[in-house]
Formats: sequence, structure tokens, C-alpha cells
Amino acid sequence: MSTPQPESNSQKYDQIPSDIDYHEYFIMKDNIIYKIFVGKDKENITIQVRNYMIMFNYYSKYLPKFKFERLDDAYEYIVGIFDENKAKIDTIIQNKYIKMTLYPNYEKEIELTLPYNKENKDFIKTEIIKLKNDMNDLKTENKNLKRDISILKSYHNNAKDINLLSEISTDSFAHSAITNTFLTFKAINDTLYLIYATLENSIICYDIEKQKKIRDLKNYHNEFITNFRHYLDEQNKRDLVMSISKDDNNIRVWSIKTWECVSNVNANRNGWIYSACFLKDNSNKSYIISSNINWEGSTESIKVFDFKAKKIKEIRGSNERTFIIDSYYDNITSKSYIICGNENYVKSYDFNNNELYHKYHDGKNGGHFCVEMNNVSDILKLIDSCEDGNIRIWNFDSGTLLSKIKISEVCLYGFCSFSNNYIYVGSQDKIMRLVDIANGIIVKSLEGHKDQVLTIKKIEHAQYGECLITQGWVDDQIKLWVNKNNC
Repeated sequence: MSTPQPESNSQKYDQIPSDIDYHEYFIMKDNIIYKIFVGKDKENITIQVRNYMIMFNYYSKYLPKFKFERLDDAYEYIVGIFDENKAKIDTIIQNKYIKMTLYPNYEKEIELTLPYNKENKDFIKTEIIKLKNDMNDLKTENKNLKRDISILKSYHNNAKDINLLSEISTDSFAHSAITNTFLTFKAINDTLYLIYATLENSIICYDIEKQKKIRDLKNYHNEFITNFRHYLDEQNKRDLVMSISKDDNNIRVWSIKTWECVSNVNANRNGWIYSACFLKDNSNKSYIISSNINWEGSTESIKVFDFKAKKIKEIRGSNERTFIIDSYYDNITSKSYIICGNENYVKSYDFNNNELYHKYHDGKNGGHFCVEMNNVSDILKLIDSCEDGNIRIWNFDSGTLLSKIKISEVCLYGFCSFSNNYIYVGSQDKIMRLVDIANGIIVKSLEGHKDQVLTIKKIEHAQYGECLITQGWVDDQIKLWVNKNNC
């Protein structure tokens, strides 16, 4: 690859100007650490090492071929590369210029030439530090220490000690009364993400542990975004996020490596998409699964697409709305299942045989809005929450009802397991309840949302250990709940 020449002249600085946003990094070469300045003013982005400097803007030929709408977006892209230690100094040639290479996750390397400017004063005090230990070892040690702290805190976590700590967002929006209205996951790059939608149909990507927004993705959908799913694509070493819009009929899959849409599925032009999910089969192939209301007929079909948005097959047999669809891969039998929380029942389908596996019901009892598999005992269990205010626990393989726990007189929505014997469940009456499912009793009630509690997710936080993230319907607040002993 030829080395591009700088697109603008160097600039003199006696000191860091007040209108520059900047970050400082250290890069090692030949056991010496060089202090790197990455900054931005109103017009340009600057990278400087001592008296070597280059300036460019958001449409520079250095950057990838996709368009940056703002200088801030290009700056965040460059800073992200340095944040992830994806930059190095290649060589310093005769004190005339520095060759530097940036390594994005998803693009070919970016080679920069930083010319030497003898008139430029060092507004960065360049530090040359000889390391006694390898920097990467120190980084790994720090990462392991954070993990150990989180594990220790989790050991001392008591589900009964969870209390509201703070609001994470004040601009979120949950349009439909279904679950998975936001998404949390630990990414390959070790970032603990929160993904949620706004009233303006933007998707916000938020770093929970650093407490800052990373991306504001606009125009991904034309209508309200109703729910999200995450998938770890191990083959391509990337995290995929699915966003679903009930009203515009689109399921979009995008990668946090590129922040670009990698698949766009229009699953049904004649109805709504309440829910969709990812599925992995026994050959390690991945699919997109959706279930739609078809206004032109009485039968709703489960549709299966590949990541190129090509429809692979349909599984028919349901004649009611599906509020939540999920998948489960049984490692023991190497079988994949589709699980549907429907208008009156919960159903499981054998993905390979394209047929109903079990119908879980004890009479028509209203919509089922959340399902979760529990495999911590000898019996594989399916747990579901229902519009009639009950939590039901089923033997997944036999379809037998193991227990039914009355939680409330109103509709139940999302829930999550907190340990083997406890779940937190949200409800229409704005209350989140801790349920001892082994003994079938409510242990604790928590209030904090101004409307129905739709989604509850558990996370492993480096500082707080096991925590809960929650969101309510048409509620602009996403809340963080932590163990009071870990604050």
C-alpha cells in the first residue's frame, strides 16, 4: 500500500487551544513509549507525536469509504481505534517524518505519514518511558482483576438486597407493550453495551460501565423500534444486533464493528412483526426467525431467513398472534427449537423437522409476553409470564405444568432469573417483584417506574457485580438497580 501524503499543512501551537477536544495515548516502539495527541477543532482532526503532525477532516481519503455525516463521527472513529490499542508507530525516518498505522476491526489498515515541523513548538510534553514490564501483560492483569472483583461481588449478592441506584437514560422510548425493548450484552471488545431506541427512532449505543453514549444511529427504521436481540457471530468474530420495528415490517441486523446494516429482512407486507430472534442449528449455521400477523388469512407462519435476507422456509401451524419468539439450542441432543409466546398458549417447534414439539397450556389464559429456558437441574424447564398475572413453569420435554405462581391480578411482562431459585418480574401495575420460584412466593416488591415495567435484564458490572437494568412502557427512563452492599 502506498503511503498517502498529508492533505493540509502543520499548524503552530504554543499551548493546547481552548477550543480543541483532545485525547492522549501512549504507543510503544522499541521499548520506548511515545505520547500521542489525538485532537479535534471545528474543522480538522489532528494526530501529533512530538513535532510530527498530520491534520485531516471527515471526508479525508485516509478514512474508510463509507460517508461520515459529521466531523464528530470521524473523530469518534479515530479515537475508537486508539482506545482499542489498534495503532502503532512503524518507523521514524531521518527525523523527517513518522510512519504510523491504524488497524480498524473491519477495514484494511490506514497508513499515515506525519511530517516533521521544526517550527512547531511542543505543546505536548513528550515523555520517553522505559518499561520494566510489558504493557500488554499489565493490561491483561488489570482486566483479570476487574473480572475477579465482579465475581467476588456476585458471590455476596443477595437477590433481596437489590435497590434502585440511578437512571441511565432520559431519552429512551418503549412503544409497544412487549419485552426486549432494550438490549444489554458484553461485546467481544469487552464493552458492556446498552442498546435502546428513542422517540425519534434513533438507536442509542451506550457504554454502561463508562456511563457514556458511544453512538447515535439515525434512520435505521421508518417507524417505532420495538425490540432488540444480540448474537455473537463466533465465525466472523463480531457482535450482531437485531432491531425490529412492528409497524414498518422490517428486521435489520447490524454489526457493532461497522455500525452498518448487514441484513435487512422485510418479513411481512400484510401485517405486523411483534418479535424476531436469531437461531443457530446443529451445523453452526445462523438464521433470522420471525413470526407475523397476516391480515389476509387466519394462519400465522414462522418465517426463517438467512443473513442475506433470503427466505429459507416457513413453519405453519399457529392461528394466533405471537408476542414473543425465541430460540433454544439443546447441547445434549444437538437440536434447535423455536419457542413462541402466543395469544393464549406457549408453543415450541422442532426447527429441523418443521413441526410442533409441544403446546404448553392449562386453558386459554391470555397473552404470554416473556419465555425463558432454565437448565440448572435434571429437568429442562420453560418459564413464562402471562397476561393473567401468573408465572408458569413447565417441563420442556414433556409439556407438563410443574408449578403456577400467582403474582398479580394484572398483566405480567418481562422477567429474568437472578439465581437458581429467584426471578424478577415486571408487571402492568408499575411494580417489579422478586419471586422465589422454588417455594412459589413473592419475596419483595420494588417501585421506580412511572408506567408498566416491560423489560428486565441482568448484567455483570465490573464495579457493582450482578445488577438489573429495567424499562417501562412509554417511559423515557432506563434504570440501574444494584446490590446496596456493593455501592
